[in-house]
Amino acid sequence: MLSSADLHLERTLFLAVLIIFLGAGFLCTLINSIINFLQKKDKNGTYYLLTFIISGLVGVVLTAFYCYMILFEQAEVYMP
Repeated sequence: MLSSADLHLERTLFLAVLIIFLGAGFLCTLINSIINFLQKKDKNGTYYLLTFIISGLVGVVLTAFYCYMILFEQAEVYMP
């Protein structure tokens, strides 16, 4: 049976991944739409949706890779 501490950690991890996904997706889509507006290029909604999803996934993957490297680099240094 899971304790309440495990449930809070899972919820926190889920919210962190969701925030990273939405933040990276929104930021990249906003920058992309500003650039397209200044260059006067017309793009449809599918283009922006794919930009949002791909950049969100890339942000989550890069963050997970960064955390993985930090954890295991520190573990190798401090192993007796």
